[in-house]
Amino acid sequence: MPPPDVTPPEEPSREELDRQVRDHYGGWRDQPRGLACAVIAAFLILTTVAFGLAAVAMIMAAR
Repeated sequence: MPPPDVTPPEEPSREELDRQVRDHYGGWRDQPRGLACAVIAAFLILTTVAFGLAAVAMIMAAR
């Protein structure tokens, strides 16, 4: 427990905290589009796998 003559430091206001977060992380428009990137990556991976399976099926059918 601090001595009674020592005052605790003041906590920053909500506006000050918001400003610090904005300065550190930027606005929402500055953030990468993580979900969009994940959806596009999943589409590319699944499309590649589908073409690969189609090619294997065609090769197997030609035998």
